[in-house]
Amino acid sequence: MKVFDNIISKKESEKIKNVLYDGTFPWYFTSDISHINNEHQTRPGHFHLFMENGKSNSTAFDVIKGISDKVNKKLKKNLSMWQVRSFLQLPLNEKLLYKNSKHKEDTPHIDIDRPHTVFLYYVNDTDGDTIIYDYVSKNMKDIPNYEDLSIIKKVTPKQGRVIVFDGMTWHSSTQPTKGPRCIINFDMV
Repeated sequence: MKVFDNIISKKESEKIKNVLYDGTFPWYFTSDISHINNEHQTRPGHFHLFMENGKSNSTAFDVIKGISDKVNKKLKKNLSMWQVRSFLQLPLNEKLLYKNSKHKEDTPHIDIDRPHTVFLYYVNDTDGDTIIYDYVSKNMKDIPNYEDLSIIKKVTPKQGRVIVFDGMTWHSSTQPTKGPRCIINFDMV
């Protein structure tokens, strides 16, 4: 796992934040941002799909493309975008947050069922750390017991920061308490 701060210029970073926060950006509601395998935590949020199966799905795609270009350059790799999504989580009332789950972390998961690398970009400064666990799957059916996972790293959201890690590594977010948490998740192949 690698962490890069200021992967793009402050001007580019502000432009992305302004586009995603301008009030007209097409966010879509989901009742549980990390629902997987019947673990329902009731943690609502919003998402936007920039790319799916290697094909652009958003008029705002060009605004965020430079992030993956800069990370590839930093890594000296030429990975291609397969899936790119943005998630917006808002602070939740603790009663709602823990209604159906005793866990403070969102449900651990992997994004797609194929070998990939995650470039996780933070749109803004906030709390709501990203949690990296000690389990790496072979495929989506290779599911660890949630209670057996150990946290190996926590990364705090900071505008312009990118985390790069093996996409088959189980990971999760935590809910923000101080303001919105917005990320752009690049699944690279």
